[in-house]
Amino acid sequence: MTTPKAKKSFAQWQDDALSNILSVTLDNTNPKRSTRCYLKSVADELRSEGLAVLITTQVFERVLVARLDEDMVVASGISVFEYLVGSWQMGQTVVSNLCGAKGKALDLAVREARVQALREAQLLLVSYMGLSLQIPDMFPQQGRSGRAIIVDALLADPNANANSLAEQLPELLSQLAARFANDGLPEVIAPAISELGLRTLQRANRSLLQPGFRSILAALDTLTTNRQIAAAIPHMPTFDPEECNGRRMQTGTALGPFMALSGFPAGDESITKVYYSDAPQRSYQDRESLHTSLRTTVQFLHSALFEIVNRLIRSGADERTLVLQLSLRTLATNALRSGMQVDFTKVVDDGFADNLAAVWMRLSEPFTNDARLTRLARVDPDWVTMRALRSVADGGLNDDMNHISTYWRELTRIDADKEQIDAYLEQRLRDQMSSDGGFIPDCFFTTAVALHLGLVSTIARYIDKMKQIGRFKNEIERVRNSPGTLTPAQRANLPLVMQRWESQLQDMKREKCAMDAQMLDPRRLICAMVFYRFVICFLLRQVDAQGVFPQQAFTMPAENGDENAAEKWRMLPEFLIEDAIEFVVFVTTYAPDVLTDSTAQVGDDGLRMFDDILPLFIVTFLARPKLIRNPYLKAKLVDILHYLTYRDPREDDDYVDTLGGNIPGNIRLHPSIQQFQANLDNNTLARAYLVPALLRFYVDIEQTGSSSQFFEKFQTRYYIARTLRALWARAPRYVEVTRRFFMQSGLGTLEATTTGSTRRDQRVIEEFVTRLMTDTTYLLDESLSKLAVIRDIEKRQPTAEAPGEDNESDDARRLEDAERMARSFVSLAHETVHMLAFLSRLVPRPFQASEVVSRLAAMLNYNLQQLAGPKCSSLKVQDMQKYSFNPRVLLSELTSVYVHLGLPTDKQQPAAALIEETEAIDRFVMAVAEDDRSYSQALFDKALHILEQRSLKNAQSLTRLREFALKCQGAKVDSRAMLFLENEAPDHYLDPLLASLMTNPVRLPTSDNVMELSVIKGQLLSDPRDPFNRAPLSVDMLEPLPELKREIAEWRERKLAEYQAQQ
Repeated sequence: MTTPKAKKSFAQWQDDALSNILSVTLDNTNPKRSTRCYLKSVADELRSEGLAVLITTQVFERVLVARLDEDMVVASGISVFEYLVGSWQMGQTVVSNLCGAKGKALDLAVREARVQALREAQLLLVSYMGLSLQIPDMFPQQGRSGRAIIVDALLADPNANANSLAEQLPELLSQLAARFANDGLPEVIAPAISELGLRTLQRANRSLLQPGFRSILAALDTLTTNRQIAAAIPHMPTFDPEECNGRRMQTGTALGPFMALSGFPAGDESITKVYYSDAPQRSYQDRESLHTSLRTTVQFLHSALFEIVNRLIRSGADERTLVLQLSLRTLATNALRSGMQVDFTKVVDDGFADNLAAVWMRLSEPFTNDARLTRLARVDPDWVTMRALRSVADGGLNDDMNHISTYWRELTRIDADKEQIDAYLEQRLRDQMSSDGGFIPDCFFTTAVALHLGLVSTIARYIDKMKQIGRFKNEIERVRNSPGTLTPAQRANLPLVMQRWESQLQDMKREKCAMDAQMLDPRRLICAMVFYRFVICFLLRQVDAQGVFPQQAFTMPAENGDENAAEKWRMLPEFLIEDAIEFVVFVTTYAPDVLTDSTAQVGDDGLRMFDDILPLFIVTFLARPKLIRNPYLKAKLVDILHYLTYRDPREDDDYVDTLGGNIPGNIRLHPSIQQFQANLDNNTLARAYLVPALLRFYVDIEQTGSSSQFFEKFQTRYYIARTLRALWARAPRYVEVTRRFFMQSGLGTLEATTTGSTRRDQRVIEEFVTRLMTDTTYLLDESLSKLAVIRDIEKRQPTAEAPGEDNESDDARRLEDAERMARSFVSLAHETVHMLAFLSRLVPRPFQASEVVSRLAAMLNYNLQQLAGPKCSSLKVQDMQKYSFNPRVLLSELTSVYVHLGLPTDKQQPAAALIEETEAIDRFVMAVAEDDRSYSQALFDKALHILEQRSLKNAQSLTRLREFALKCQGAKVDSRAMLFLENEAPDHYLDPLLASLMTNPVRLPTSDNVMELSVIKGQLLSDPRDPFNRAPLSVDMLEPLPELKREIAEWRERKLAEYQAQQ
């Protein structure tokens, strides 16, 4: 018979189980344990203490410490951490068996006791694992490190092998987190996070074209899924080390390597060299397919990073603040990204900045996606002084290195200089303030600056890249088509040079294709559009007269609003409004589909981005230009208007008093243009404020603040003119608003606010007319002179015998410059002349004012001589359409101005108005006839001949122009009497500048000189200084001289009687 097996005691069971788990033994006589490490010292200690020589939970730690002796570790050939993990896994297997089918046969109390003993042993193993991660120097250094083992398990497939560490890792991490939750967990997990970051920087893992990065993100996701670990990560010493800033944030911080994963070509050269290697040669559909695939990958990246950061933020208030501080410090130390010339060795790259912005945009979605923007009021405009500049004790941030505070303090403000900023900030910092908005204002301003240094900065470089490609292509074409500009040696090397240039151009195109995938990604742009809807509404709320928008309808602020509210507005960072404008300009130009996308239009009626918010935003800040100091930003608002009210000049059919024109409808425009114009029509404030605002800005844009302001003002005025032209053609209401602005009468309650100060607008009207005159003269002069240069070069061809390389090279350069400038100046000239013709017909009186009429007449005569005089034949070049040059339309519209200002209208008017009109007409006719430099009857005859021969005007218009020419001929006779008076007049009756007889003398208090009122007013319109001593002078400072005026009038009557008697 077989002897029954003796039942093991609980101590004996522990000895068997724990000996097996640790792979050690205290009994070297047991043949079953001969392969295990014999711990003689522990066995001897137990015997000496009179204890059973068994491994139980009471002596487990003594056994474990002995096993971790250096000699034992060296002999085993594996690291301490690897041994501990292996032992923990063995314990996990035994626990699983006890809790599974194998343990069901045991008595419940026995089973629970055994599981409890194993859990205690595992806890001790976990404790030593944590210590080996926290303080690795405590243990012998051999074999694979603990950080590497954990990361390998994180990156491995958990389903590949049963009972593998990869499969058991979540449980191990959970036990580690529970054990060290209040005992240095950040130091425990920091090595694994750092190791994972180092793996991310490896080539195979940092490219989005390789699968490795997905495993990296999955590993980080596994770690942060544990709430305790997520809460510990922000407290790691490597999370936000003080010594890291600028570019080092990308590699020296715990999350930096993950944020640096990039779909941009600068972050992964294989995107350009491999993925888009032949993209420039592919079809549009093929490129879009490539874009879609890469965009999907980047979207996965953004979602993964958001989930990770979101877990950190949601793990606790302190952790949220630490993530906020890291983000703000990263942005502050990378402020140079927004500069003109960026050194990417000193700042994070586009991918990092884009990922950070994408994460914060997602974090802001709960309040930005709100249709009614109900939480907008929680964003305090004073956030900078309440959070960014304050210490932790005062409710601010931990900013020992002053990176965050310095950045926010030095930001350019919307309307304040450095002295005002410093005074305001110091005062606010002395006030006891606290933010009650919670995380929303933190999230709003962080997202805003993340987009400022991320998407918006990258947009600027993307546009520069496209311009660079365009210039390079033009240069290649110029050299290819004009080899005469090269020396013989250069021509000999031309094939090789062209080959190299073409290769460089292809590289640039590939990079541009790679940028297209990111910069034109509809998902990214729609998310940004939703955020900027919130930003724009925040800005509008600050200037709303009631301060309650969008909960109530917007009320246009007065020109001088509430000072307290205005101060907060002026101190807001300028980039808030600048970025909103720049982003909308970019989307309008390069991705207009986004504007009307239903997702981007989030909001109820009245709060839709494209239909409601954008028109209100543009109109408000154009109508109240003092709210923004930077004229460049206001000019950008005009850019948006121009793009969204665009009419192609090739389809213009509204020439003034001119037959013919183009047939509209042949050129297909984006649907957003029609929709935006309908939005303007339906917007009450736009109908009342927009046209006056554009007319004022036409004057104000004289100074833009940039080094190229002279040319920028013409571009902006061109956009204003095109926008007004589109509005005038669209609806009569805009024409009527224009007329009322110039006449300053008959305004209703709402319309009256559009003009603001009548006195101010009178100055605007006078300056507008002056600018229109000077622009017309300059632009026509420049246009015609450049066309003359082009014609001259086209006529000259080098002879075969003497090609004249130097002359040919010089001519090619001159031709290129002349063509470039002609294309610009001709378009500007056409639009300026059209506006002059349109407005002189609509509101002739401002153009007949005494202070401008002489210069206007001289300008018209001079340009009529250019277009119809002896030199007009020199204006014809080989390809007129290339420069959009139509001299016939220019001549027809220019001559219409004479008729509008020099003949009475057919409208019924009161007697007083008729008298005023007659005086104004006579004044203009006399001014035209008195222009001895350019006026002649023969010139009008020539112009009439061209207009009639080319069928540019109908019979009635030609008759009226002849009638005006005859009036000028008669006025020329009357001008002799004026010459007689000026020859006879005493010097003190004559204006000292023009030597003309004064009719309304005034004294200049700054120099004590006497001048004709109309002359000095005209002078002050272009230069607000005393012409004699350059002292500042304005019209309201002029002093009337009624006695001298009466004296001159009486003398004039007597002398005219003498003259007529002589005749």
